[in-house]
Amino acid sequence: MDIIIERPKLTTYQQNFLYNDSRFTVTEASTKVGKTFSHIWWIYEQAHQDWNKPGFNHWWVAPVYSQAKIAFSRLKTRLGRLGIYQINESNLTITCPNGAIIHFKSAEKPDNLFGEDVYSIVFDEAPRARVEAFYALRSTITSTRGKMKLIGNFGGVSNWMHQIADKSKTDPEYAYFKVTAWDGVAEGILSEDEIIQAQKDLPPKIFKQLYLAEQQESDDQLIDFGSMQALFTNDHAEPGEKYITADIALHGSDNFVVIVWDGWRIVEFNTIEKCEAPDVEKFLKDKALEFKVKRSNITYDADGLGSFLRGYLAGAVPFNNGAKPIKKEGQEVNYKNLKSQCGYEFAKVVNSGTIKINCFIDKTKLYKELECLKSYKLDDDGKIQLLPKSKIKEVIGHSPDILDALIMRMIFEIQNIGFTVSKPKPVKGLSWGG
Repeated sequence: MDIIIERPKLTTYQQNFLYNDSRFTVTEASTKVGKTFSHIWWIYEQAHQDWNKPGFNHWWVAPVYSQAKIAFSRLKTRLGRLGIYQINESNLTITCPNGAIIHFKSAEKPDNLFGEDVYSIVFDEAPRARVEAFYALRSTITSTRGKMKLIGNFGGVSNWMHQIADKSKTDPEYAYFKVTAWDGVAEGILSEDEIIQAQKDLPPKIFKQLYLAEQQESDDQLIDFGSMQALFTNDHAEPGEKYITADIALHGSDNFVVIVWDGWRIVEFNTIEKCEAPDVEKFLKDKALEFKVKRSNITYDADGLGSFLRGYLAGAVPFNNGAKPIKKEGQEVNYKNLKSQCGYEFAKVVNSGTIKINCFIDKTKLYKELECLKSYKLDDDGKIQLLPKSKIKEVIGHSPDILDALIMRMIFEIQNIGFTVSKPKPVKGLSWGG
C-alpha cells in the first residue's frame, strides 16, 4: 500500500529543532509554542521512513502515564478515522501499515524503559522526570543508534536536562534550542496581546520561566544567583584561621572532596574520583601539614564511610549530618538536624558576600549544587530541614559532594557548640568557640 503523507506547515524554529544533523536535541521552550505538536509529527514521520520494518519501535515518553495518554489521544484522533492503523487503547500503541509501532510510555519506572529495536524517542516534559529515565532510554537506543529528542519548559540550571544541553557546546551529536513566547508571536503561533496579558497576570519569576525559558530562582532556594556568582569576586573576604572540610568517599562511591579555607577564603579545592581508605587519611594529614591547619580545625563527614577516620584523625571534628542541631546561646533551635542548621547558616554567609573562592572550581557544577540548597517541607515535628540528598540526586544525577563539603565549614562558626552525635547522647567536654 502506498501512503502519501503531507508534512504540516512548520515554523522556522520547529524545522530547526526537528531537522538537523545532531542525533540528540534538547529544546527548552515556552508553553504553547508548538513543541508537543511538532514532536508528535516527528515521531510519526520517523515511523514511516522507508527503512522501517515490522516490529521497529518508536517511543513517546512522558513523566507520567496521564501525560503519555494525552499525546496518544492526539495522534489517535488524527489517525483513527483512516482505518489503516491498529490502535491499542490499553497499551497506548499505534501500529502503522508498514508494521512499525509508535508506543506511548510513562517514565515513572525507569526499569521499564529498556527495550529492543527502538529507533527514535521523544522524551516529553523531560525536566519533570528523573535522570534515571534518560539513562535507560539512552541505553535502549545504543544498538540501533536511534535518535532522541528531549523537550520541556526550563527546569532550572541544576536540572539534568539543562546540564545535558551543555554537551552541545563541544559534542556535535547534541544540539540545543531555546524557544520563547516571543518566537511564537513572530511565527504567528501565539497572540502578542495574549503574551502581554500573561506578563501582566503572572509574577515575573513565573512568566520568565514559563514563557521566556529563563533561569529563575525557586522560592525554596536559599542562595540567590547573584551571590553565587559573587563568590569569585568578593575580594573583601577576610583571611584568618585555617580550616579543612572534607566530604569522604572511598573507591567506587561518590567523589572525595577536600576544601582548604583561609578564614572565609577558599584557597584550595580538591576532588578525587577514586580513593582508598589509607589514601584518604594520608591526603588529609598532608594538607593539614602543608597549610598548617591544626587538627581541631578539620571536619569530615563521619556518616557511613567517613566513620573509619575517627581512630586515625584524633582531635578532628566528625560531622554527623543527622546529629541534633547545636544550641544557640543555650536555647534549642528549630532545625531537624545539624546538616540543616549548617546549611541554612551557610546560605546566610554566602548571601552576605562573606566568602571568596581563590582557586579553581568548576562553576557549572558548583552553581547547580548550590541551587539545590533548598528548604524542604517541615518534618512531622515542625522542624526546618533541607531538601534531602536523595531528592538532589534525582535532579542533578549525582551526589552533591561540593555542597556537602562547603556546608561543613559552619560547624566552626556556630556559637555555643555542644557537639551531639547521632546516638544521640552528647560528647561531654567537646566544644569550640564560634
